[in-house]
Amino acid sequence: MIESVTTTSPTLEHTSSPATMSTALGRVVLIACAVIAAASLATVAIALPQGAPTSSDPGAPVVPWWVVLVPAVVGIALTMVLPHRAPAQPSVVENRARHAAATWSLLALAIVFPLVSGVFDLGGGEGYVLAKLVLLIAVPALIVGVLRGVRLDRVRGAWRWWAAGVVVMVWTLLSQVAPWNPPTDLSGFDLTTLIVSATATAITAGLGEELFYRRWLQTRLEASLGAWAGIALASLVFALMHLGSHSTGEPVLDIARVVVAQGSFGFFLGVLWWKYRNLTAIVVAHVIVNGWPVAAELAS
Repeated sequence: MIESVTTTSPTLEHTSSPATMSTALGRVVLIACAVIAAASLATVAIALPQGAPTSSDPGAPVVPWWVVLVPAVVGIALTMVLPHRAPAQPSVVENRARHAAATWSLLALAIVFPLVSGVFDLGGGEGYVLAKLVLLIAVPALIVGVLRGVRLDRVRGAWRWWAAGVVVMVWTLLSQVAPWNPPTDLSGFDLTTLIVSATATAITAGLGEELFYRRWLQTRLEASLGAWAGIALASLVFALMHLGSHSTGEPVLDIARVVVAQGSFGFFLGVLWWKYRNLTAIVVAHVIVNGWPVAAELAS
């Protein structure tokens, strides 16, 4: 295991007790993230009232903003109530110095990756995938493997699987299957390209991004700032990561678009991770959001 995990009885209630300074800082971070999210939503509603493509793939359709947001909102609401009474599974600091070093290092990598993607104009090609493998998977794995610094007080229970499964299923129906979701035209790609691209995306995005932004980064931010501030900040940097592959040359509008689209999806996954501590569930959801159009194209 890369990090220590404590498994306890499902009958025990666990609550984290962050220091007063961390709690105050968490409130500031949470308010700042909320302001950025609200400003981004207002920006896209005014500048792009009809919606926008949420994927950088050629042929990606314009998606109305309500179609983008409703699945995330419903998914978050379901996560909060399923099951009705669930024990907390907090992230706890074990070594402050190691924890701080790991957290700041991961935040630095989260900032460096979109900068590298933009400066070298990596787009979504092979260079982009290689940079992600190095900066968001290999180097962070080394950092958390050496420093660790936190533990998760996980709780045993089948609810961590059935509840997460229900949430992901409902979210999939709303975000992929429902008739209001516009289809993606992938007819211009050959079969080999589709399969290779989908596989690479599943590994680097579905697994790699969830390890980095939720398992490693959010877990540490929760321990430092509190759960909601940790989820919000991890979701914001997750959204900004997409600037490297979703840029249109309009920085303000690009930031607003990724904060609303990718940020809302990241926040949903963040709440899912916080509630269930089920890495499989968030990886499956991420693979679905990227792979569903490919699966639909192959099936047709």
